[in-house]
Amino acid sequence: MDSATLSTTRRYGAPALDKGLDILEHLSNEMAPLGQLEIARALGRTPGEIYRMLMCLEERGYVMREEGTGKFRLTLRLYELSHRQNSTTLLRKAARLPMEMLCESIGQACHLSVVHGANLLVLMERMPSCQVCLAVGEGSRMPALRSTSGKLLLAQWSGAAREDCLNQLEDFAGASKAERERLLKTLSELEGATHHQAPSLLTEGVTDIAVPVGVPASEVAGTLVISYLSGTKSGEKNAPRYLKALLTSAAEINRNLGIAR
Repeated sequence: MDSATLSTTRRYGAPALDKGLDILEHLSNEMAPLGQLEIARALGRTPGEIYRMLMCLEERGYVMREEGTGKFRLTLRLYELSHRQNSTTLLRKAARLPMEMLCESIGQACHLSVVHGANLLVLMERMPSCQVCLAVGEGSRMPALRSTSGKLLLAQWSGAAREDCLNQLEDFAGASKAERERLLKTLSELEGATHHQAPSLLTEGVTDIAVPVGVPASEVAGTLVISYLSGTKSGEKNAPRYLKALLTSAAEINRNLGIAR
């Protein structure tokens, strides 16, 4: 969203803060250090407008000047701040209440999964009260490539990162060429998907509906999942309702994480 759009949609303005954030965001998109004049031109501002902001960002350790040229580049300060909170704790805190509301509203268990090495780890599960439903179990592990959630998560990674991860997975490295091509095609089709609904490869007669939450291809990325008996009339009838509830719950989790989508 550009500055003009922001100014017409938000209630309060903070011009100085806008300048600082514009500088940080612009530098994050550039591989090479930039001079004050280059930054000003790119942002449509005068060098004088951003001088004090650059000095402040430098004093606070968010940018630094390159020796010799005096050009500015980002430091690892933002990275350091973002990693002060444990990703697992963040996800659990953000998901707890939305998951509890979700399972009670649809009468089905739901779970939150994350990639953990070569496996998918069930980080958290919530079950409805007074209902008979499918349970997975917190702490359960399953092969990432044989799970609906794992495929959806891997599909969010960039090509190079995805390839590096896949090559470390025995299920991929040991598969035939045709199987690897089928899997790569599936992951390609899931890029940017809002959800993935498919029969479980691990439990016969079960269908999984998975929705991504968090920041794609990061440590704060997971899937919110409902597993239901697909061989029943009620299961197929209620599947659209389950998906709608999942998407609503995932949006709430993202809001709790501070992610605007």
